[in-house]
Amino acid sequence: MGEVVSIISGKGGVGKTTVALNLAAALHKLGHNPIVMEGNVTSPTAGLYLGFMPAQRTINHVLNNDCSLDEAILEHGSGVRLVTCSLSLAELEQDYSEAFALVSELRKKTDLLLVDAGAGLDEEARLAITASDFVLVVTNPEMPAVIDALRAVRLARSLKRKVLGVVVNKVNAKERQVSLDDIESIVEAPVLAAVNDDVSVKNAFSANYPVVFRNPSSRVGMQMLSLAAQIAGSPEYEFSNESVLERLKRIVSAFFR
Repeated sequence: MGEVVSIISGKGGVGKTTVALNLAAALHKLGHNPIVMEGNVTSPTAGLYLGFMPAQRTINHVLNNDCSLDEAILEHGSGVRLVTCSLSLAELEQDYSEAFALVSELRKKTDLLLVDAGAGLDEEARLAITASDFVLVVTNPEMPAVIDALRAVRLARSLKRKVLGVVVNKVNAKERQVSLDDIESIVEAPVLAAVNDDVSVKNAFSANYPVVFRNPSSRVGMQMLSLAAQIAGSPEYEFSNESVLERLKRIVSAFFR
């Protein structure tokens, strides 16, 4: 049975979904078999990034008994497995607490389930957090986003969930931004990764692929692989019994595939 990590943010627009999908692609490259679950149930976008427009089988179909949960797991060419939600306005009134109840079944089908939570700190985000074992917070190096990340960290902890750390996305050394040290101090959690604001991410998703798959040797590709290696190597997870040397060899070989 896999662990569940919700990927949350205090506000929209920080790149939470791009981090979730690239993290999944990176974990796949490192030999794991993650699933991404769309936790942004009223405004799902993960499927759009991967070219499922619209997805033919969704969580809504499972809840309506139109397909099985296994049938709703979409396989992408990057190795990412995704369970998404319907884009139909007619589905908005559905009870989405039922959607998060599927987490207990999905975690049996993977070594790590990533829940791409809704932006902000509303009921969807709370449902995602409470359905998970751990939380990863995504922010930008701008003060409003950092303050919202602090609120996200505190919310997760108030719900008795362990915060793994923070991913600082869209870092640009040419702009005046909050330093990583200051971000750590403000959000009261470690910065696990700083991901550059790079056109390679947009170029990859314009072709409906994560940059980790399309251009793994790019700066962002390497940064996401490094983040995946940290999470996969965390003592919180028992993915394998590899020695440190074996894990390092595998990580290095993945970087240069």
